[in-house]
Amino acid sequence: MRSITEEVISAQQKVADLLYQLKVVPKLVDIRGATLSAQQYAAITPDAVRNKA
Repeated sequence: MRSITEEVISAQQKVADLLYQLKVVPKLVDIRGATLSAQQYAAITPDAVRNKA
């Protein structure tokens, strides 16, 4: 499991933008808008997963 860092969000946004340019997806996708903040993610992460990190 990997943290969702700014680098990961940026890379995923580039992929989403490319898919839009290639007309694979019909509208622009805002990856950041679909990503939980670190605090939101921590709030829903089970202890069993959190303790493995």
